[in-house]
Amino acid sequence: MANEMSGLSRFLRFGGSSSTSSSDAEGLAVFKFQELAASTRNFAPESLLGEGGYVRTYRGCLKSTGQVVAIRQVSETSISSIYRYNDQTMLSTIRIRSLLHHPNVAEMIGYSINDKNQIFFVYDFMPLGSLKDHLHGKKLLDWNTRMKIAAGAAKGLKCLHDKSDPPVIHGNIKPSNILLCEGYHPKLSDFLVFEERIPETDESSHQRCFGRHCYRHAPEFYMDFKLTQQSDIYSFGFVLLELISGRLEEITPTLLEWEKRKLVGGNEFTAVADPLLSRARFIPSFFSCS
Repeated sequence: MANEMSGLSRFLRFGGSSSTSSSDAEGLAVFKFQELAASTRNFAPESLLGEGGYVRTYRGCLKSTGQVVAIRQVSETSISSIYRYNDQTMLSTIRIRSLLHHPNVAEMIGYSINDKNQIFFVYDFMPLGSLKDHLHGKKLLDWNTRMKIAAGAAKGLKCLHDKSDPPVIHGNIKPSNILLCEGYHPKLSDFLVFEERIPETDESSHQRCFGRHCYRHAPEFYMDFKLTQQSDIYSFGFVLLELISGRLEEITPTLLEWEKRKLVGGNEFTAVADPLLSRARFIPSFFSCS
């Protein structure tokens, strides 16, 4: 990994000054770290949008263009864990990521690396935040909007699996990684372009990337720690359950156990529907049918 990172450093620093950005062979902007630092007020706490298992996301405004962007700082330790047992390299990941263009996949504008070999990815800023913000916080989503988001996210996932060459595994599908732009148009984000991951013997690296208790992964993932298209689809199923129920997966009992308890004894599937939909008269007519 050290050789890969040093190669990235040379690649990013070639042919540019310390204060301006350039473009790589794939047409992505190669930002100087100083520009990203200035856009986030030196990565000030008030610029922090969120933090996950291997990434911190900041809101920035590029002084050269005035464009508002989301800047994701990726943990070098987690990067090493992700690619430790894989022949996929970070350079090939950036190349594949640059070729992914779909209305339901977050667009990567460019990237950067600093003298400490910290990697930064730059994306379009999504003003409405994430699906998690709206399901569990900011504003009630009506049924039609929830289904619009589900359909769009499914199209984005299909693009990763079927239209990318090679096929891409997302590996971390959850509401906080489904971003929303104007009109509640969803875009998949926060993935590092996994190709199918081979088994690894160090469980601790999985825990650093995804957490010790991650119920979103398919049961077979915990047998060999292998990410596949099928494990993506299993995780997407949890997103659908959260859209229908309005319930967080991370609380106890787990979403799957909670759903089983609700449906025991032959109860109608409406028993798992978000009660806020009914109270707000946003619930579809077929939910009230006997």
